[in-house]
Amino acid sequence: MSRFNSIYHSEEGLTLLEIMIAIVLLAFVMFGVVAITNNSQNTKDRTVQTDRDNLQIETAMARMDWDFSQLWSPLYYSQKFAGNLNPQSNPAIVEVAYHYENNPRFSQPSKEGLPIPRFQLRDKSDIIVYTTANRRKLENQKQADFMWVRYHLGDTTITNAAGEEKTVKSILRQVFPDDPWSKEELDLTNTRSDTLLENVEKLEFTVWNSQTRKWDTSLQSIPGGDSLIRGIKVEVTWKDTNDVERSTVRWFRPPWPKVIPNDPAPNAGGASTAGIQGGTNSGNTDGSTNGSANNGYQGGSTAGNTGGFN
Repeated sequence: MSRFNSIYHSEEGLTLLEIMIAIVLLAFVMFGVVAITNNSQNTKDRTVQTDRDNLQIETAMARMDWDFSQLWSPLYYSQKFAGNLNPQSNPAIVEVAYHYENNPRFSQPSKEGLPIPRFQLRDKSDIIVYTTANRRKLENQKQADFMWVRYHLGDTTITNAAGEEKTVKSILRQVFPDDPWSKEELDLTNTRSDTLLENVEKLEFTVWNSQTRKWDTSLQSIPGGDSLIRGIKVEVTWKDTNDVERSTVRWFRPPWPKVIPNDPAPNAGGASTAGIQGGTNSGNTDGSTNGSANNGYQGGSTAGNTGGFN
């Protein structure tokens, strides 16, 4: 018992070798903790950056889906107006014919008198469509759900990890919600563009050809393709923040049913036809009654436009 007490109450302490061993063991433990912490931080940074890259491409594709799924044209549920649009032989149509003369946005009216838009596939990386995807951001703003939208590949400036600026290709989106029914050219130069995806290597739009059942690079090669799009395929190749090349292919289609619109009865005419015929008859009647060809012309034009297009 006295021997145990003497060792327990000894003031000699630990030897230098024992202290060195303890320090080495503690250092190994600390190195392990630091390595685990660094690995966790690096994994977090990589995961966050990957999520940002994925979020950017998914946001761009979601924006395209929002616009392309709401494409609008009366030909999805109606037909082209088959009447006489020559103002010389049909004076009642003079105002309507003027509206569509040299109109870069709309080609002609439907049988109900609705404007038929001109979709444009300017090249494989530049498309302009007419959609009902617009939403007013300010109350009482003079805008409707209709708007023109352009997607194209353009130049933007980015800053790399070294702090250097460089010019890269990016997917840009332009919207034209103000006065969508105007017959003026779209102002592609001065309209602000929103950047959807940067550092893009390839952007290609193709449209579905129902006759050949293949994807086509031109709207003109599809019968009525500039006024009726059944599907759009988008191919994108880009480089992420780690300079790794990635690619994706998406398909978009408007949810309009694929039907061929027909008149309800063989002899039933649309509102435009009725309006134009009514206007012509009214104009002739007014002209005969008043004994003035000019009054007849004005009466026919007014009644025709009112009955067919308002």
